[in-house]
Amino acid sequence: MNVLESKVADILRLTQRDELFVRDIEEQMHSFLKLIGTRTYHKMNKLIPVIANLWYYFMTTLGNLQTLGEEYTGTIRVNNNGKIPPKMMQTLWLVLYVGGEPLLDRLLNYSKIHINGSSSLTMKAKSLFISCIDVFKDEKPNLKRIHTALFYMDGRYYNISNRLAGIRYVLLREWLQNNSFIRSFSFLGHITLFYILFNLVSRITFKKAEEKQGSEMILSNISRKSCVLCADNIKSACSTPCGHIFCWDCIHDSLSYQKTCPICRENVQPSRIIFLQNFA
Repeated sequence: MNVLESKVADILRLTQRDELFVRDIEEQMHSFLKLIGTRTYHKMNKLIPVIANLWYYFMTTLGNLQTLGEEYTGTIRVNNNGKIPPKMMQTLWLVLYVGGEPLLDRLLNYSKIHINGSSSLTMKAKSLFISCIDVFKDEKPNLKRIHTALFYMDGRYYNISNRLAGIRYVLLREWLQNNSFIRSFSFLGHITLFYILFNLVSRITFKKAEEKQGSEMILSNISRKSCVLCADNIKSACSTPCGHIFCWDCIHDSLSYQKTCPICRENVQPSRIIFLQNFA
């Protein structure tokens, strides 16, 4: 039996078909829960998309059957070896597809709590790890866009869950293959990827320029012996462990809201503030 790699148009057709049937299941669940009662409906409302997807793919993919979209396009799932994926891999795919993003968010939040409570890490290391987590959370939409751009370019993995589980699609019948707009999709993928990377570089460059300008302003204020928090002459001068100078009252007021240096954002505990007796 001859099989061919599915193209972008084939995969888009099958996923749109599957999403159409899942939405139909969701609408039926909405109607059913509304009949049961308003309180039950509001409790279950957010879970309806998850339950609908779990039910649909449990009855099809995990049952070693084609989904309605796959049957419509004459497509089957295979792993990177060209064989039908084992049920464990299909289950992993379903978990990632339905709950991958919420699980990732929980893992990142748990990691931040664990890092903050760690006694073996220095304050600098904690700040670095937490900054990396925050950057990853902020750039998550861009990571999705990069994945979509790569899909348009190579046409292999439509979902991130497919890429992680190594599941792709092949056609069973050559005459069903849709070669429409292959070059257009590839061009769109390259343009999208270029735009994302260009935007990322521009934001990093702008941020560095902004930080440099802020540092120059801070140094200018310090040279005039003024506090950057109250913009007045420093009174009862004190220093943070990272070396920045403020008024004693100003820095303690600031730390009561957020325990980080107002200038460099390094974690600072009020007990580590150093009073400068001979600052003049």
